[in-house]
Amino acid sequence: MKRQQLALVIGLSLSTLSTYSLASQATNPQVNFSQAYQTYLTAVEENKNVKQAAELAYTLGSANYGEESDNTANLAINYAKALHSDSSDSEEQRYALYKQAHDILVKNHGNKSVETLDALLGMASNTQSDREAANHLEHMIDIAAEQDNPKLVADMQFEAASLLAQKFTSKKYRKAKGYLEQADKYYQANLHENSVDRIKADFLMASFAEGRKKYNQAIERLNRVVSVFDNNLNFDHSAELSAHSKLIGLYEKQGKSDEATKHCLAIAKMVPWKESQEQKPLYRVNPDYPSHKAKQGRSGSVAMEFEVDTAGFVKNVSILDSDGGVSFEKSAIKAVEQWRYAPKFEKGQPVSATSQVRLDFRVNP
Repeated sequence: MKRQQLALVIGLSLSTLSTYSLASQATNPQVNFSQAYQTYLTAVEENKNVKQAAELAYTLGSANYGEESDNTANLAINYAKALHSDSSDSEEQRYALYKQAHDILVKNHGNKSVETLDALLGMASNTQSDREAANHLEHMIDIAAEQDNPKLVADMQFEAASLLAQKFTSKKYRKAKGYLEQADKYYQANLHENSVDRIKADFLMASFAEGRKKYNQAIERLNRVVSVFDNNLNFDHSAELSAHSKLIGLYEKQGKSDEATKHCLAIAKMVPWKESQEQKPLYRVNPDYPSHKAKQGRSGSVAMEFEVDTAGFVKNVSILDSDGGVSFEKSAIKAVEQWRYAPKFEKGQPVSATSQVRLDFRVNP
């Protein structure tokens, strides 16, 4: 039986929301700040209407506490975090809120205070300048280094590596890799193998290794993640699912389909087969665009039906419908035959099942 030793929350958030006590003072006949802030905390807990609640708390809090208060700075950070990057909210707006918070905290605590770390990371995350981002992150690490807290330094190095790798990989690859290696070295030497920080570092180290086509190194890291979950938890976790999925792709890139199979089966046990929708491939190869069709500017599409066998391989592909000619069909079949799926499970055993997919070939304008 697996030992329950690990409670994981995978994420790169630098800090949790502050729950500092705030005085209740009316700033509006209809609503006061304390009510607005409580509404914000509830919105965060329920993950509903967070942006609107954060904006109201920030607006009323700024008026309530003044433009130079730590509380105003913290409310600005909360509001900035609520403006998600995948929405229509502008990066400039988030940056301005983090900068406002940083300016306040620097004035109140100094340019090298730990209070400024969240704002520095926020500014680095919301600038298009790789140089500016790198400067903010370096300053963040320098502040941590002055606290006589090696773990904090490693955490800031990991945050910096994560951001640079995600947003400025082409320009700051070496710096990101250096930060990550330093953080990983500390984590391995000082933290238990089950720690969240080590698992996050394993994922990022695997990503760097895969990017350099050092697949064996990436596989070693991800297999360690899988073993941590297998040995310590008796329930499934999204991080374990992600590790299995990445391992399938890595083994297939090396032509080691048999090694990939056990991870297809592991995912199948974790994620029930859904009869109501087509299964998504765990590993896919994009079809080659027939060269003569590309030269002619011809588009096409191919709808196929196939069997996903008990090991997650694609077998017995047949054409349901196609448009554009035989060359599109041949290319589509060749690609799909290399895909891998999680097989269907019935009564605890893998069984073959039928699935379908449609591939569209479109010439970019």
